[in-house]
Amino acid sequence: MNLRMIEKQWRRIRRHTASSFSKDITYPPETGCILLLGYNNHSRAECLLAADILLPEDGDLKDQETGALTFDSKYLRRALLAVRERSLNGFLTLHTHPLSSHSVGFSPFDDDQDPSLMANLYDLQPDALFGSAVLGERTMAARLWRPGKSTPEYLQELTVVGEGLTFFQLDGRMPPPPPCAAELFDRALALTGHGALARASKMRIAVVGASGTGSIMIELLMRAGVGDIVLFEFDHADHTNLNRVLHLRARDADAGILKSLRMAEVVQESGLPTRITVIEGGDVRDDAVAQELRGCDLIIGCIDRDWPRLVLSEVAYQYLIPYLDVGAEIGATETEIQSVDARVSFVGPGRPCLLCSNIITHERIRLEGLEAEEQDRVIGMGYSTDIRLAAPAVMDLNMRAASLAMFLIRHLLQPFLTTPLPHTLKEAITNFNIRGLRFESAADCVVCGYPPRTGSGSVFPLTTRKIQTD
Repeated sequence: MNLRMIEKQWRRIRRHTASSFSKDITYPPETGCILLLGYNNHSRAECLLAADILLPEDGDLKDQETGALTFDSKYLRRALLAVRERSLNGFLTLHTHPLSSHSVGFSPFDDDQDPSLMANLYDLQPDALFGSAVLGERTMAARLWRPGKSTPEYLQELTVVGEGLTFFQLDGRMPPPPPCAAELFDRALALTGHGALARASKMRIAVVGASGTGSIMIELLMRAGVGDIVLFEFDHADHTNLNRVLHLRARDADAGILKSLRMAEVVQESGLPTRITVIEGGDVRDDAVAQELRGCDLIIGCIDRDWPRLVLSEVAYQYLIPYLDVGAEIGATETEIQSVDARVSFVGPGRPCLLCSNIITHERIRLEGLEAEEQDRVIGMGYSTDIRLAAPAVMDLNMRAASLAMFLIRHLLQPFLTTPLPHTLKEAITNFNIRGLRFESAADCVVCGYPPRTGSGSVFPLTTRKIQTD
């Protein structure tokens, strides 16, 4: 079991607990807070999700100077009420051990007090999850107390999602040195060091769409040493795909095979260590298919429709999974090319979503829910100001967009770009200018605004299709 939170929450915890590790105080006091939790129960990525941080008020913490810190009952009740009001899954109590520099662990006092506290909490909320964490100056340990169990389940790793992806062991110890990269990847060490390569080899990355941009993205990921690719692609190959889908052959188009199976074949025959899983189904807008996104560490969207992008966005915020939306945009008239852009938008918890940046719109999402004939009628009658755009199918432009995305992925594992990262990187090919575009989240946004989806897990239903059955 792991734990995930956004960088803003981690910084908030560190600011709140800074006094415990002050070098100016001879005997720093213990302090603490409560992490309100969502939950991801996917079998490949089971983890707790920090939905919010509940800081203490006056009188909420007892015996801070004695090394026997306790949480006042009114503080615990307030946390329990917040869990119920927001339909969350439970909480972790977190407290500091001020004299713990290079390692930290639960004290005999913690081991004595936790079982009775957790039993009381489960009496009040039997269907929740409760646990505790202890924070040192450089390390952290955390454990979950399952209902009816006399011993805790120790959490393994904390992932902090923000301007990069930062990882902390939850066993209370400093991490060991990263393993040396395989000789196969030694040429990449100048850009992606041993630690980042080791992390990439453990990552499970979703690629949604395997046509022009998606097929290139798969190629780049496996050559960067990514451990697992989870492919969401449900279209069959035809001859119109041959100019823009990497590795697709005429015999594949003749047979009308699934593009996903061809991509899986390419990965398996490459001799590289990357593994690939093909998700079966009909559409990422189907709930059973969309739920598989929860089992990934990163989502890459290579699709040209707004409704699927909305679903990917919702998963990113609810389950604290960063999402790169990759696209190519061509503006042209019958006589001239006005703009040629490769675009990558980095969205996810703590950042503005695709709705707030107007990359997707509610109107286009509504149109995509209509049958093709009804779409034509609505647009023809002037009932919609949006129009359906033909997606560009220019391989060299797709390559530029995929390459931008790959550089962002490398940065997330080993930062080298200027931060804070812009919401969108847009490369204008006509003048070879790269612009960083920034947006603000709208307070009432249904994806990244308030009330928050962030870290809520399954509290909010995804905007997936309702499948009709006879």
